Amino acid sequence: MIEEIIVNQFLQSFSTPLLDLFFKAITLIGHPIPWLFVAAWFFWLGKERLSLTIVSGVAASMIVAGALKAVIMRPRPEGVIAMEAPIWSSMPSGHATIASSMYFFFVGKVQKYKKIVLLLLLTLVLVSRIYLGMHYLSDVLAGLALGFIVAEGMLLLEVRLKKSNFHISRIKEEALLVLLFGIVILGLFYLPTVLYLEQVVLGYFVGAAIYAHGKHRANPKKKIATVALGSIVLVGIVLAGYINTGLVSQLFFLLSGLFVTLIWPYIVQKIHF
Repeated sequence: MIEEIIVNQFLQSFSTPLLDLFFKAITLIGHPIPWLFVAAWFFWLGKERLSLTIVSGVAASMIVAGALKAVIMRPRPEGVIAMEAPIWSSMPSGHATIASSMYFFFVGKVQKYKKIVLLLLLTLVLVSRIYLGMHYLSDVLAGLALGFIVAEGMLLLEVRLKKSNFHISRIKEEALLVLLFGIVILGLFYLPTVLYLEQVVLGYFVGAAIYAHGKHRANPKKKIATVALGSIVLVGIVLAGYINTGLVSQLFFLLSGLFVTLIWPYIVQKIHF
């Protein structure tokens, strides 16, 4: 760790207020909440299978990374400035795990120039965790490897769903609930400081189970307006979850998941958006 801290110190030697702000922004790509919005956009546009895969991948990334954090219990870097409030242990990086899992999942689906953009964004996220003083280089590399494994699982899930001609309406509610509570229980054990994730996933899968029994699938006429307005409301719900505490906060995060897979699709159908 003494050798590794040199990397942190080297990166922070370039610190400026503008660069600090840049890396604090770019590191959000590895945060679970932005991917809730990505999953929401796909769901609202009728790509429920892809949305489900993304949410499952984010949940798997956080749970597996959290499990390893609980076992390894490596302290956060010392001797550098921590530009975020440190939560839990250092190895592996949860942000790196999420960002890399999404990179390896999507990189094979885009054109060459977009691959370069995705690689650049991933690299910046990995560097940001070291620059911000939150992780050692090995933490980030462990997250990168873990993300690759999670992405392979996501791709396998996607293939199996396609082979079975998957549609959200064909998923049995019981199976969804088993998956749901498995994720929530694991999350409660391994992610005690990130309780909102369990509530979001709970709302998402419960909403999807109810939505599956509907007669109509999401296919809005005004796609841009649907995504834009839905995103604005979702931002408000998520912010309310962060602003409040305790049960009220958890209810808002639960509502955010329900809003993605049930409430907003229902509203869009009713007003023929």
